[in-house]
Amino acid sequence: MTRIVVVGAGVIGLTTAHELLSDPDNEVTIVAQQFPTDFEFTTKYTSPNAGANWHSFATDADHFTQEIDTIGYKRFQKIIAGHPEAGVTARSDVTYISCDTFAKNGYQKKFPWFAYGEIGKTVGFRELDATELDTSVIAYAYEYNGMVIRTSYYMTYLINEMWRMSGGVETPQSRFSLRRKSIKRLTDAFALHHKGAADLVINCTGLLARDLEDIEPSEKEKIYPVRGIVFVAENTTGMEKITSVHLNDPQYPDEKLYFMPRREGELIMGGTFQNHNESKVVDPTFIVRMLSRCKKYLSQYDWDNINIVRTQVGYRPFRKGGYRIERKGKIVHCYGVGSAGFQSSWGCAQRVTALVDAYKNKSKL
Repeated sequence: MTRIVVVGAGVIGLTTAHELLSDPDNEVTIVAQQFPTDFEFTTKYTSPNAGANWHSFATDADHFTQEIDTIGYKRFQKIIAGHPEAGVTARSDVTYISCDTFAKNGYQKKFPWFAYGEIGKTVGFRELDATELDTSVIAYAYEYNGMVIRTSYYMTYLINEMWRMSGGVETPQSRFSLRRKSIKRLTDAFALHHKGAADLVINCTGLLARDLEDIEPSEKEKIYPVRGIVFVAENTTGMEKITSVHLNDPQYPDEKLYFMPRREGELIMGGTFQNHNESKVVDPTFIVRMLSRCKKYLSQYDWDNINIVRTQVGYRPFRKGGYRIERKGKIVHCYGVGSAGFQSSWGCAQRVTALVDAYKNKSKL
């Protein structure tokens, strides 16, 4: 048996642990400061505060991320079809490009990489007809078959699935365990496996990687937060599709406009993309600007009776150079996914699993 400690209980850590447990030879302990079932989060625990949906950010040339996100899309579609308890709901996903943005782009239409080829057919990509648009403010738009992920439900589902996979109860024979623990060094995690000394440690700490004493200084310099602010509201608008509008506001270039209607009758309203901002303070005028944009670009919905329940602030764990998925000795790193934690989680987990399998095969020689 191979003993593995996964450090971090964000969606990357939980998904990676799930994939590792799929191999009956692996025994996995997740070590984390916080878990998705906590009532409040005292550290920069990003995943529970996410929207979340699938909208790949890969460029046309970034085949690495395209492959990872494609794995995620297909896996989530299977979860939607077979596990309604997971908190993943099918939703059409529509993106509007404002006339101002179209002009800024030189009046050239731009579509994401998943608009083409087999993936385009898989996601059901289509450009909206002009008759479906308010052409006074919207230049063009596209739509595909997307999904909304209720983050806390989904992450708890992953944990419950791991208990099921490991036998259903916590016993000395169980292949899975959770431990609430703060560590200063990744090497400390080798002593935290529930069955003794670990063979491998998987680093899925996100932003907290920069606080670990045995992370290379050059790596710490690459890790940075991008603050996101969303409002959770009662969905009285009539909106049923995931909806985003590409804006061009030079005065507030880090403010975005996107919405995710959850099946519980909630509406996620976002948001911001603020580099290197770790403040918890939310500008009270932000919601005023957001609602003004809603009425301008999405006037087909009722914004006058919106009831905001709470404000959520999260810190996307970005890394200069993109994802870090590699093995260094007995430590496998998997962090730096930025805004793509949920959509990239399954693809990242499969790459980590491949690195673990390669290590195990090498050790047998």
